[in-house]
Order: sequence, then structure tokens, then C-alpha cells
Amino acid sequence: MSEEAIASTAGTCTHSGYADGDTVVEFRERLRAWLEDSVDLDPERVCDIVLATDEALTNVVDHAYQGIGRTGVVTLDLSYDADEAVINIRVTDRGHWLEPTPTPITAIRGRGLILMQALADSCTVDGRADGTSVSLIFRNCPALEHLSSRFG
Repeated sequence: MSEEAIASTAGTCTHSGYADGDTVVEFRERLRAWLEDSVDLDPERVCDIVLATDEALTNVVDHAYQGIGRTGVVTLDLSYDADEAVINIRVTDRGHWLEPTPTPITAIRGRGLILMQALADSCTVDGRADGTSVSLIFRNCPALEHLSSRFG
């Protein structure tokens, strides 16, 4: 289970929790609510943002803490720049970076990075010895009209 948001301002919030399936579901629901309360996007774009973020979160659960015998932590940072109409989402772990193994196109798994790159306007992966950060940037995300002054 995750902790409450550990930081929150008008355009940012941070959540941390155990890197497990329950946390992924919770963070996905929080992200969807945050998007629906903050930005003026069609439902398809909201689904794209949620799916790309879900892939990053699921990669932490599946890969970041392999072989250490315990569940680690995942952090979800959300920030919004209303002036630029840009959402920046960062998923961070403190596990060990594993270079993805190339898989044949018929493989059932292994498409998370491909999906994130296709759905986000920018997707960067920073793999380090002390963890990994995935940054997803989504442009052309205007604030809801009644909230535009809140983010300014």
C-alpha cells in the first residue's frame, strides 16, 4: 500500500509505495483522477497517459527488485506546467538497472518501453546502479478552464 502524497502543490504531487500490484492499481487510479481534475483532455489521451505510466510502474514491479528477496519502493512524481501545457511523469525505483533483453516480435511480453515511447511525446530511461527513473512527457495538455489560474 502506498503512503499519502508526500509532496503536493498546485502543479505537482508525489506518491511513494511498495513496488507491488496493489500500488500500481492505486497509483493508476490516482493518476486518472489527477488528470481528470487538472487537464482538458479527451478520454483517449487520458487512457494513453495512464497506460504509459502503468507500463513504467509495472516494469518496476517486474524488474527493479529481482533477486533481492524483498519488495522495494516505487515513486510516482507528477508535475504540470500550465503555461507550456505539459505534463511530466517520473517513475523511480531504487533497484538495479537491467538492460532489456531483445525479444522476438511474437513474444507475449517485452513491449513496455515500445508502448511508452509510442504513447508519450518523450520517453527517457535513466538506468543507474542505484535505481532507474523513467520520465514521460506529454505536450498539448491544456488546463481545465476553471483551473487555469490555479496552475499559473
